[in-house]
Amino acid sequence: MHTIEIPDEKITLYLPNHLGECTAQQYMDMSELIFKYQTQQIDFDTFKVHAVYKLLNIVPSKPKNADDELQILVNVLALANKIESFFEINDTNQHVIKQDYINNPVSSISHWQKYHGPTDQFLNITFGEYLDALRLFLEFSASGDIQLLYLISAILYRPAKKFHFIKKHFNSYDGDIRIEYNPHLIEARAEKFKYLPIGFVFGNYLLFASFQKFLSSAIIPWAGRELDLSILFSNDNQSEQKEDIPSIGMDSILFSITESGVFGNKKETLNTKLWEVLVRMYDIRKRDLDQQKQQKQNDTSSSD
Repeated sequence: MHTIEIPDEKITLYLPNHLGECTAQQYMDMSELIFKYQTQQIDFDTFKVHAVYKLLNIVPSKPKNADDELQILVNVLALANKIESFFEINDTNQHVIKQDYINNPVSSISHWQKYHGPTDQFLNITFGEYLDALRLFLEFSASGDIQLLYLISAILYRPAKKFHFIKKHFNSYDGDIRIEYNPHLIEARAEKFKYLPIGFVFGNYLLFASFQKFLSSAIIPWAGRELDLSILFSNDNQSEQKEDIPSIGMDSILFSITESGVFGNKKETLNTKLWEVLVRMYDIRKRDLDQQKQQKQNDTSSSD
């Protein structure tokens, strides 16, 4: 977090370093600006200047004279340079938004009623929700069809269960407050979300993208051990090389896990929390790698 001091006005302002440090409104404002920048509606310099005003919640003041106008411009441009902390430079020397956060800045949003989204680290997401959102995420990455953004948001954000409010009164409810996931209700909810800011729906796409990046290299604690999820995305022939997300074949994994019956039938598997399935996938993959290692050792011993 950047600290901005204005001694003459005795004001201290705070400028986020990246999307994960943004408040809900800042996150949606920045997501809208990122969308406009990525769709070439504004250039990078214009993006940075608008970001300063949005993040600091200030409006351009009317200069008193030419010197005052110049000083305002100098101050804004100096702050605009700090916005570059939101980006990293890729191999082609382009600015790419940093995707290193797994907290959800917009946990809920109101539009006639309140809709609740994923918790931090997607802990309340089911495997079925994840699979449906993943397909649409990949489709949008390939096509840029904005309609897909509304569908992704409709998967991730749902109203609260009716009984949640009674439970909350007694402070005894710690589960997912959203109604159960029903893929048949997505399109109707997506139509409602078309009246919400583009920063909300594109922000959900960015959040999902950041979570995807996290999964490809996450090391998580489990039963006193650390599980390296990168093995789910590694190439058999070169463990250091990461594959793209589509190559893991999540849909085929659904059928494999369903056939094993570890979580029940297909419907029960889809309703299982994502992280439980990921740990099961890790276990399967780890055993497969151990068998490959053992086979190589046996082959080496035989050749000797």
